[in-house]
Amino acid sequence: MPSIATLQDQLDRVAALAKTDRTRELDEFITQLRTHFSDHAESLKSLAFLLNQNDRFGDAVSVAKQGLALDPLHPLLHHNAARALGMLGNVAESLVYSREAVRLLPDNPYMHFHLAGTLLGLGKLDEGWQHYRWFYDLPGMDRQLVRLNFPQWRGESLTGRTFLLVGEQGRGDEIQFIRFAEWLHRQGAIVDVLVSQPIAGIAASIAGVRAVFTTVPPGAYDYWSHMLKMPEHMKLNQSMLPIATRYIAASSDKLAYWRAHVDALPTRPAHAKTRRMGVVWAGGPHHVLDRFRSIHLDALKPLFALPGTSWYSVQKGDRECESEALADEFDLHTLGPAIQDFTDTLAILETLDLLITVDTSVAHLAGAAGRPVWVLLPTCADWRWMVDRTDTPWYPSMRLFRQRELGQWDEVIEEVRNALREWQAAR
Repeated sequence: MPSIATLQDQLDRVAALAKTDRTRELDEFITQLRTHFSDHAESLKSLAFLLNQNDRFGDAVSVAKQGLALDPLHPLLHHNAARALGMLGNVAESLVYSREAVRLLPDNPYMHFHLAGTLLGLGKLDEGWQHYRWFYDLPGMDRQLVRLNFPQWRGESLTGRTFLLVGEQGRGDEIQFIRFAEWLHRQGAIVDVLVSQPIAGIAASIAGVRAVFTTVPPGAYDYWSHMLKMPEHMKLNQSMLPIATRYIAASSDKLAYWRAHVDALPTRPAHAKTRRMGVVWAGGPHHVLDRFRSIHLDALKPLFALPGTSWYSVQKGDRECESEALADEFDLHTLGPAIQDFTDTLAILETLDLLITVDTSVAHLAGAAGRPVWVLLPTCADWRWMVDRTDTPWYPSMRLFRQRELGQWDEVIEEVRNALREWQAAR
């Protein structure tokens, strides 16, 4: 058995080599460690965990399986194998290891939450929601999420009941799952919503919502629920989706303003068949997997070069001005700096023919409004996009384009380019 100090020194060297991109040296050292630890499953678990942390997912799978050959009942070896396989897009194989990790650590919320995402990604919604409840038991969730002192809804009758639907997690999550306000209204509930400030404006357009709050409202309600706890008690399955369509809409004044603004922008070349295309290439940089979902803007040049297209960037955040550098080369207009909130973005989308975006909140905004949207997904796509699909039951107006190899976007961009040509020809 290696000493703790010796093991940590070796793992530290792996991390250092990974951070400096010394790939050949790292490959050789991983091989040495696998030989050195060939009879010690716990050390192989530590190595697999570190490889996952440093995006060496193929190696992490192999090392975890090597460890499981020594100790088939090691739960964290199963978990590391499951995580790496999921990142590589091998979701069905990941499920086998994720189930075993939960069996061996039945009270661990991390194991259950990973299994939930895997099940939901495979379309096993009934079982997936049962495990998703463990998300709320993850360490730190008590500080991050709103907790209220009146009854949480657990499937009771809703007729005539007051209900506070509470947003959570990211802005895309709020946009996607605020659809449940319409479902609650159809069940006879009187529905208010509590959402983050950026969502408030679009939430006000939802039919059946009585009031929108961005801080906890005074008084009590008959029931409340976090948005992503709803599916378990609704017994949500695929046959019930999408629950609601076109459930948000731009206000008439915003739409008039942005239609006039976009109409006034020059197009190159200007002719009747020019298609107005929206584009977003980056999500928020603080997302744990943003390095996989976001794209370098230059990678999209083959799309910008298509004849008969004018492009309008609705990118927000630190990267919103990147498109300005391409304005001389392509018919590409940068709208991001003028966009104040989601109500602006929503109105702009109503003036465009199609949005092409990575997996970020604007994808949900377009889908929720029923606007045509194509989403570019990495192999480690979030569970909501499921697997092996080019469509999604959540958003009928959405089309999905998937990576075949993690980090490789060229093939995806070429597929989108070909699809755009077909789309143009059909219009």
